[in-house]
Amino acid sequence: MILSLFVFILKGIFMKLPFAILGLSFIPQRWIQAIAKKDKSFFIEQAMRWLLSAILLFFMFDIILLDHTAAAIFSSFALIFGLMLIIDSSIYIYTVREVMTYRSNRRKNEGNKLPKTPWNVHFNSLIGGILIMAWAIMLFYPLTVAGDLHGLAKVDKKDELEEVQDIKTMPLVTVKMADAKGDAAINKIENASYFTEGDYRLTNINGDLTYTSPIEMDGFFKAGKAEYTPGFNLVSAVSTDKGASTIKGKMLYAPSQYLEHDLERTVRRAYPDKIIYDSYLEPDEAGKPFFVASVGHHLKYRSGSVVDGVVLVDPETGGTKYYPLGKEPKWVDRTYTLETALEYWTYWGKYVHGWKNQSLIGAKKDVLIPNEEHMQITFNEKGELIYVVDFTRAKSKGNSKTLVGYGVFNAKTGEMTYYKGVTSVLTGKEAKSNANASEYLSKYPGWKATNGIFYTIYGAPTYVIPVTKGSKFQGVAIVYANSDNPQVVFGKTKDEAFRNYKKLIASLGKVSGVTPQKGFEMKEIKGKVTRINDANLANGYIYYLIVEGQGKRFSVDPGVNALSDIVLTKEGDRVVLKVLDMDEDIVPVDQFTNLDLPKK
Repeated sequence: MILSLFVFILKGIFMKLPFAILGLSFIPQRWIQAIAKKDKSFFIEQAMRWLLSAILLFFMFDIILLDHTAAAIFSSFALIFGLMLIIDSSIYIYTVREVMTYRSNRRKNEGNKLPKTPWNVHFNSLIGGILIMAWAIMLFYPLTVAGDLHGLAKVDKKDELEEVQDIKTMPLVTVKMADAKGDAAINKIENASYFTEGDYRLTNINGDLTYTSPIEMDGFFKAGKAEYTPGFNLVSAVSTDKGASTIKGKMLYAPSQYLEHDLERTVRRAYPDKIIYDSYLEPDEAGKPFFVASVGHHLKYRSGSVVDGVVLVDPETGGTKYYPLGKEPKWVDRTYTLETALEYWTYWGKYVHGWKNQSLIGAKKDVLIPNEEHMQITFNEKGELIYVVDFTRAKSKGNSKTLVGYGVFNAKTGEMTYYKGVTSVLTGKEAKSNANASEYLSKYPGWKATNGIFYTIYGAPTYVIPVTKGSKFQGVAIVYANSDNPQVVFGKTKDEAFRNYKKLIASLGKVSGVTPQKGFEMKEIKGKVTRINDANLANGYIYYLIVEGQGKRFSVDPGVNALSDIVLTKEGDRVVLKVLDMDEDIVPVDQFTNLDLPKK
């Protein structure tokens, strides 16, 4: 591996030598004098400049992986080249003066005038000064194109966030939980000490909402021993009880690989003029993994990310294929990165009336601020990956505690929707604080609310927040987010939490202006049990049963009353169930009674 690294560096520097001649002196008089006088120091200086220029080019293009565009080259090298031209001219002028001074002193004729500096030396300095001035001006260029950057975001405005109809699409597994599960899975593979988990990214794999993570090399020297990584991990984003599964495969190209097998270097080699925004791992419909890299260009100079499409990289062969935006395979979940989405929302919210309006001296008229810390990744009910973000108003002091709107960004299509009717609603940060301060969490040391997702549920503004202790799931907190009367409920399972939340909304309907959907009345169901089974979850057993004459299935979790009754229930027993019908296939039971058991 050390030899490969040495060859990679030498080859890279050698390939840059033809371009590195731009680092040599552009003043012919210096070359003429040095040749005439056989000035070894001058030639040593030029050799060092040539070598250092080649090393700099190697570092920028082969290590930093700078895109091969005029704007990138100017922004990276104009300052250096400009300074070099000015210094080169200064060296010549200083050398000539020193020589003339020395000669004058020897002849004791200090009145001799210095020779006129050649025009090309002044021209050299002039070009250097122009380059430096242009480089400095371009630092402020984005301020002049704020209107163009604002126009990048094509936003559809709506009043109300759509009502959630299916809670099954809500991810409850956090990245930290997924990482812990993946770590346990890696411990089971051969030579586990060579590897670590990569970044976990949400994907929709044939309808299953899943975190994917490439197994990565754990350091340079271990990469030399392992040669390739043994596959990737999958973790359910919905089920808190399932562990990670490792899909084995030979992956020679990955983000953690080195030298020629580095993923970004592979994409840069194939598409030198593209901006590489981010990449993630996702298997296709047949289960074959690909790295998906979002690529594009800048709208103006080095500002304004414009996504052109994606590059798919085969991790086994390193083969690449570019798909223009909208032509990518159906299974690709994201063409726009989270960072690009935040960039677009920032341009749209801040530059609504140009740069000056949002600056320190501006009035900040109509300025909206996306909450970067609480920008979340989730799925809509169609199973499409979306980025969601809170918006607050611009304040000179402190942070706003309520929303002025809510943004939804489709990660595949780039469609942006702003919901302006979301008012008098807590921000994600405030909802999280309310959950942590609630009686349900505060009494358990170490229990913490994570960042929640905002929804409209049962007609009410709602945050659904997984609760963890370290990396272990403890339950779900649901925050009724009306800023005038925030409320928190908790359940050890999703079903229990939503059952408790529905009761809360039913009780708040008259006083909070919430109009509950149908099914908020408690219903009593009687009949014989035709089938019953249990499942062992992290927070205890949950029982599923079918009642004769009913088209739905029912669930009884550890939070229900008379838990011992359900444990002793068998097929054929007569039961009474009380439920709040949620119009779902599996209905949580609030109260359970077995009529065939002896009375207590």
